[in-house]
Amino acid sequence: MPPDKKRQHNMIIDAHTTKKPKIGSTENVDHFLSNVRAFILKACIEKARLQIFKTQLTRFGGKDDDVLSDKTTHVIVDDKVDLLKMCRILQLEKPPDINIVKSSWLSNCFREKRLVDTKDYELDSSNFIKKIDESVKNINKSTNQKNQIPCNESETTKNDRQFPTVSALLSAFQKKEHRSDGADYDSDSDYVPSDNDEELEDLTSSSTSTTPSTSPMKAFPKGNWICSQSSKNEKPNFNKHITDKLEEMAQTYSSTNDKWRAFGYQKAIQQLKKLPKQITSWEEAMSLPGIGKRLADKIWEIAESGDLRKLNEFKSSEEVQVISLFTNVWGAGPHTARVWYQQGFRTLEDLHSKAKLTHQQKVGLRHYDDFMDRMPREEAAEIEKTVCDAAESIQPGIIAHACGSYRRGKTTCGDVDVLVTHPDGKSHKGIFSKLLTRLKEQGFLTDDLVSAEENGNQKKYLGVCKLPGDGQRYRRLDIIVVPYDEYACALVYFTGSAHFNRSLRHLAKKMGMSLSEHSLNTGVVRKGPEKIYEGTPLLTPTEESVFKHLGVPYRPPEERDH
Repeated sequence: MPPDKKRQHNMIIDAHTTKKPKIGSTENVDHFLSNVRAFILKACIEKARLQIFKTQLTRFGGKDDDVLSDKTTHVIVDDKVDLLKMCRILQLEKPPDINIVKSSWLSNCFREKRLVDTKDYELDSSNFIKKIDESVKNINKSTNQKNQIPCNESETTKNDRQFPTVSALLSAFQKKEHRSDGADYDSDSDYVPSDNDEELEDLTSSSTSTTPSTSPMKAFPKGNWICSQSSKNEKPNFNKHITDKLEEMAQTYSSTNDKWRAFGYQKAIQQLKKLPKQITSWEEAMSLPGIGKRLADKIWEIAESGDLRKLNEFKSSEEVQVISLFTNVWGAGPHTARVWYQQGFRTLEDLHSKAKLTHQQKVGLRHYDDFMDRMPREEAAEIEKTVCDAAESIQPGIIAHACGSYRRGKTTCGDVDVLVTHPDGKSHKGIFSKLLTRLKEQGFLTDDLVSAEENGNQKKYLGVCKLPGDGQRYRRLDIIVVPYDEYACALVYFTGSAHFNRSLRHLAKKMGMSLSEHSLNTGVVRKGPEKIYEGTPLLTPTEESVFKHLGVPYRPPEERDH
C-alpha cells in the first residue's frame, strides 16, 4: 500500500496511530511542512493574516484543507480560541483526536523555517470536559442558594426547573445559530432581530470575567436603564447640535457596513444626551466614558464651528452617496450595495437595466419610492384592519395587532408589522397559509418577499400590500403568527423601539436571564458573551408580567419610543 494511502487508512481506523511529522528535521528545508495537512479555523483570524498563513503553508510544502477531514493532521486556531469555542463553531461533540494547535505555532514555524514542536502550542483536550463539569457544578450549586425570584417558582416557570447535564451542554455547544444576514435583508422595521449591539458591548466592555452566569435571577443591577424610563419624560438634549451630526456619521458608517465605527458613534451620542449642559471644552468631551481622542476631536470641532469636515467629505463622496442610495433597495444591504458600486453602477436605472437582481431586489427596486415614503398613521390603521378582518373571517376569536412605530403612537410609519395569535393556544396553527391566500385573493397582497420564514414555533411572512382605491401606495407588510404562550414576549419585541428593546435584553442578561421574541428565560448559562445553555422559560401571560420579572415598571407602548 502506498505511504499516503496507508496513512489515510491508519487514520480512519485509529486517530491515535496518525504518523506525526519528525520534529526539527533539516531535510528538504524549503519544504519543511511537507507532512503537515492543516485545517485553519477562520474564526478570530483577520483576513489578511489568514491569507498569509495559507500562502506560506503551501509555499513551505504544507497542504491547506478547506474542510476538516480524516486526512487532516493539524487544526490551527487563533490563540484566543479554546476547545469549547472551536467545537461550537465546527458543530463537533468533542475535539478531533489530532493536533489542535494555536496559530502562533504556525507563525513560529515560518519564522524559524523548520517544523517546531507543537508541545507548547497544543490545546489541552482534558480541559474540555473539565470546563463543562465546572459549569454543571456551578449550576447545581445555584439551586442551593436562596431564591431571589419574588414569586413562587412553581408558578412562574412553564415547567419544573431542569438544569443542564453534560450531554445537554454538549448539545448546546453544537447548536447552530440561525441568524439571517441583516446586511442583505434590511427593512424599515423598528425591531432588531439580533443582539449584535449587546455582542459589541461585551467585546468593548472592560470586564474580563469568563465565569458562566448561572444564577436563576440576579439582583437588579445598578444603572440608568432606558427600559425603566418613559420616553415622554426624556431630558432635554443640550448637545443636539452635536448629536445630530454624529447621528449622520453613524448612519453613514452603518450604510457602508462599518459596524464598529457606527457603534462607537452611537455610544458617544448616548453619553452626550445624558449631559445636563452643553459641552464647553475638548477636555470635557475627552472625559466622557468610551470616547477617545479622535472622537473628542470631532465633538469639539462641531461644538466650535457647528460643522464637521469628515461629514462634509462623506456628503460630497460619490461612493458614499451611491452606496447609501443602493442600500435603501429592499433586499440589498451594505455589502451588496458596495459590490454594485464596484461593478460600475451609479443610479437606480443602472440597477434596473444592468444588474443581476434577486426577486426581492427587483420588488424593492420597483417600489423604491413607495417604500421610502413613510405612510400616515391612518393608512397603517387601515392595513391593520384589513389583516384583522381577514383573519377573523377565517378563525373567530383571532387576535391581530399592528406593532412597531404604529403601536408606539407615531404619526408616520415605515412599514406595518401585524402580530397574529389565538387565546386558545392552538387555533393559530392553521391560519398562516389560509390568511395569506385570502389576502392575495382580495388583491391586497401584491408581492412576496419572504413567503414563509419559520422561527421556532413562529411563522413570518414578509411582503408588499396595497389598499384598494386610486392613488394608494405599495407598502411593506410583515405578518407574524405566534403561539399564545409566546405572544407577550413577541408583543414586546415587535413593538420596540430598537433602543428600548436593547436595554431590556441587556438588563435581562445582567440578571442571568435571556429575553427574546419567544420567551423570557431564567437560569441561563453563559461563558463570557456566549450562551451555552438556554435556561428555563418563565410564564409571561402579559406584557406586564415580562416587565415585572425584570423588575422594571411597566411602560405602555407610547412610552417606549426612545
